[in-house]
Amino acid sequence: MHEHFDTRRLNAISITEVARRLGCSIRKMGVVSKTHCPWHEDKNPSLTLYERTDENRCYCFSCGKGGSVIDYVMQQEHWSFQEACQWLSNEFGITTQPAWQAPRPQPKEPVKPTTPDYTYIPMDMVDELVSVNNSLCQCLMHMFQPEAVEWIVEEYRIGSYSLQDVDDYTVFPSIDRHGRVCNLKVQHYDADPTSPWFGHSDKGSCRWLASIWVRENRFPKESVFRSDCLFGEHLLTQYPDSMVALVESPKNALFGALSFPQMVWVATGNKTMLKRQVLEPLRNRNVLVIPDCDAVDEWTTAILGMADLANFTISSFCQQVAPPDNPKFDIADYLQQEILSLIS
Repeated sequence: MHEHFDTRRLNAISITEVARRLGCSIRKMGVVSKTHCPWHEDKNPSLTLYERTDENRCYCFSCGKGGSVIDYVMQQEHWSFQEACQWLSNEFGITTQPAWQAPRPQPKEPVKPTTPDYTYIPMDMVDELVSVNNSLCQCLMHMFQPEAVEWIVEEYRIGSYSLQDVDDYTVFPSIDRHGRVCNLKVQHYDADPTSPWFGHSDKGSCRWLASIWVRENRFPKESVFRSDCLFGEHLLTQYPDSMVALVESPKNALFGALSFPQMVWVATGNKTMLKRQVLEPLRNRNVLVIPDCDAVDEWTTAILGMADLANFTISSFCQQVAPPDNPKFDIADYLQQEILSLIS
């Protein structure tokens, strides 16, 4: 017997509540929520659930798919249109015919995302790169004592790499608390002290050395490298009783460690990586959080949602001292201008 469903009312049901009743984990992020995307193998929640006045839908920025409430239920449970509408109608009391005329499908057990077999980079490959002969260390040598810069290079295993005929790219390895190298970020900086961009990146966005090595056949093409490791995470094990300073970029962490070495400085890598699984190594630590100027509000909201993880103190210092024309002002910018004013 053919059922006639009120699809307008079904698609008006809260898509977040639908996901919750299907057993999906949901993370509130401001005015939207996120959950794992059923259209692709989603390691981190990337499906955005919108519930605004004029829309009630989902969309994944990773795979570009999404749709209505009915579309979501069909994909999540691998049901037909008829089965999805029948479940929604019965679950939310919008049935158009007695329930006995169409058996109610039961949600399947939620499939827990599987953890891939990660590839870790041998430490000896990192050791071969460790050097002060890179663009950022050239900047740091101009502002700090050479012995201090050499110490920080050894602590964080900072390296140098040749890329596109430039031999002084800076390498930032991400080493987890177990001493495993997850990946290496490669960035170049303007090392000319007379340049207004001195100490800032000058050759486009960062690159990941693991991806470069895969293309060079130094690792198998099917290799999967972790992206959820804090820069400097290995130092948490080395200094278990020290206060931790959490910043966004590795450069910020290095400036901070050189200026305030009594703290362990770690970095997320970018503002979007302020996630529970990334910050898990900070559990039960005293953590000073120093967001960039443009991330204070976003990071404050995120940290408040993880207050059970560690003893967090959030600083709005960068926002307070930032010049009006520099919304991306960060702690490295502040320390650099203070140091240069003293030595000029």
